[in-house]
This record gives sequence, C-alpha cells and structure tokens, in this order.
Amino acid sequence: MSRNLGKIFRGDHSFQEKKHAGFRSHLQKIAAVWNGNRKDDYGILRVFRLSLVSFLILFPGVFIDELFKNSTTLTRKLIVETYVILKIVFPVLVLLNGWYTNQIALLFCIYLLVETYLYLFSKIFIAEHHLQASHMRTLLLLTLNFLESGLTFAIIYLSGNYLNVQLLMPIDAIYYSFVTSATVGYGDMYPITVIGKRIALVQIFCSISYIVLFFNFFSAKANH
Repeated sequence: MSRNLGKIFRGDHSFQEKKHAGFRSHLQKIAAVWNGNRKDDYGILRVFRLSLVSFLILFPGVFIDELFKNSTTLTRKLIVETYVILKIVFPVLVLLNGWYTNQIALLFCIYLLVETYLYLFSKIFIAEHHLQASHMRTLLLLTLNFLESGLTFAIIYLSGNYLNVQLLMPIDAIYYSFVTSATVGYGDMYPITVIGKRIALVQIFCSISYIVLFFNFFSAKANH
C-alpha cells in the first residue's frame, strides 16, 4: 500500500543530478552572479540580480534546501512542491481560524509571500539558476504561487478596515483580493483609507508583474 502510494508521487523515476551543496550552493549562486560576465549584467539590472539572489538567503527555502541536501534529486524536488503547498495551506488555516487578527500570523504570511515573489523574479532575472526546470512543473508551481498571493492579500485586507464595506467573512476578502489581482474592479468594494489604497496598489503591481514575467518566461522558453 505504502509502495503504491509513494509511486503516485514518484512515478518510475529514479534520477540523481550532481551532488547538491545546500546552503553552500546558494552562496555559490551569489558568487556566480557577482563574478558573472553577462554582456548585459551592469547598472540597475546587475544591482537587481544581486539583490534577488542575496535576499533569498533570508528565507526558509534556502534552509530547507540545506536540510535535505543529502537527499536524492527527486526527493528534493518533492520537498519543494510540499513547501509550496504548505505556503497555501497556512493562509487557508489563517482565514478559517480567524488568525488574521494575530500580528505574528499576519507578518509570517507576508514574509512567505515576499519569498515567493523574490523567487518568481529570480526565475526571470537569474534564469541560469533554473535551467533544468520542467516547463509543465513550473507552470503548475507558479499557479500555486498565484493562489498563495491572493490568499495572503485577503488576510491583509481582513486585518484592518480598509474598504468601503466591512469584511465579515473570509470569502469576502478572498473575492476582493482576486478581483483586485485580476484588475477587474466591479466597484462593489474599494479601498477608502490611505493604507488600503497603498495595499491595493501593491497587489495590482505584483499581479501585473506576475503576469508579465509569467508570459515572458514561457515565451522565451518556447522560442528555444
């Protein structure tokens, strides 16, 4: 039974890439960007690339990578997928249990979301670190990342009175969050406070950036 259950996730694959160095591997990525000789790697782009790869070291993903550095390649990939799913499950738990009034829970959700967007931008601007990723797998994981973003912004809206109506249920916040992400703007809900307008602007910017980067990433892959 357990063998069949494991096969659901692992299939018939048993592959191993070169030995993984975990935390040291990320330091090598920072050094590679620092010492890089790309012809377009200067000015704002260079600063942005260095910032992306450096800030990622402050988030759980790198430490999870270190924890499982001696595991097989397939196991590490499955651990990454599990982590992405947990980053969706946690906001769902926050919404269902009303933890959005807890500042620690709120800040932790935002912290995880920042990591998600840093990783998303790294897929584009530090593409050399993601060359072996499957297109279909990346598409699925990016979709899950988008769900995480919408749920986290819903928590942010529920944490204060930022809109023209009081959000009485999590579904209202989720609805408004994804409507804002899609830049639809039905007009039934809208921010009325300065903080609320700033949050909405940040979400719209993140969503548009996500869509632009998403299509740029896959269009570039399709042209190869």
